Amino acid sequence: KGHIENMVKAGRLWGIGETGIDRGYPEFLDQQKSLFEWHMNLSETYKLPLVLHNVRSGSDFLELLKKHKPVMAWIFHDFRGNQELMKSMLQLHPNCFFSFGLSLDNSPQIRELLPSVPLENLFLETDNQRHLDIHDIYIRAADQLKVDVDFLKSQIWHNFKKLSPLSQ
Repeated sequence: KGHIENMVKAGRLWGIGETGIDRGYPEFLDQQKSLFEWHMNLSETYKLPLVLHNVRSGSDFLELLKKHKPVMAWIFHDFRGNQELMKSMLQLHPNCFFSFGLSLDNSPQIRELLPSVPLENLFLETDNQRHLDIHDIYIRAADQLKVDVDFLKSQIWHNFKKLSPLSQ
């Protein structure tokens, strides 16, 4: 914890995370929640975005949003939730963002969800998959959203700039 706090205090981090709750490991649930709350407090205290890992834990995040009412952006990495969960999160915290990558190809649920994600709350990613090129992800997403790929790139760059502590 001390190393992370020192990096945050020195202004060396853009955001906090990836952190979150993964119900695939129920034996560590209490530790995950405790660590997540510490990360969330760092995010709020130092005004840094929070990058989230969410595996079958949407209800946990809804509960945390209701309880803590965070201000800083929450970015759900490789979001796999449904439209109802996304809308509930945005209602509780309009500064939530949802990122998609490989799931655009391998998840019919995500392909169906993507058009309902507000463009101002969207990110795309490769998740460090060596076989993926981010440009290909943009092309697939633009095709599914029925928008121009350059428009989509511009929108996502704008989303990033809104979050960047360097631009504030």
